[in-house]
Amino acid sequence: MAEKRPSTTLLWLTIVAAPGALGLETGLRLLLFPDDFQLIREFLNPMLTPVAWGFAVVAGLGAALGLVIQRRLIEKRIAKLPAEHSTRERRFQIAFGVFLLTTAIPQIPSIFSTFCFTFGASIVPVIVSITLTSVGVVGQALRVPKLAD
Repeated sequence: MAEKRPSTTLLWLTIVAAPGALGLETGLRLLLFPDDFQLIREFLNPMLTPVAWGFAVVAGLGAALGLVIQRRLIEKRIAKLPAEHSTRERRFQIAFGVFLLTTAIPQIPSIFSTFCFTFGASIVPVIVSITLTSVGVVGQALRVPKLAD
């Protein structure tokens, strides 16, 4: 029985998760929140912008950490495969599964920075966080085929 490769759609959804969350947040906030909410956002801006910067730093560190952990987890899981099950397809499935897991490391703080923006933080640290996250996630995605070999 031939093994099936994971969907490239899932790969792309993972890559665009953080920027998509910002777009979704902005759309929902503009559509559903009352106009007076902008006053709350302005009031909370000085308090939440440093928090958003903290999440940006954590997202950057998470992007680097995700790359390190990705390699180690893939190597460990492939090493545990019995020789008769160590096909290229199976190794790729393992690498892809680890990719889905380790991309959460930078994405979670990036999503939290987006929450900070919802309640008034500056967009700048959120964009920095999303950029760092996206670089880390794309870096992990590009390594999947190589780490599966």
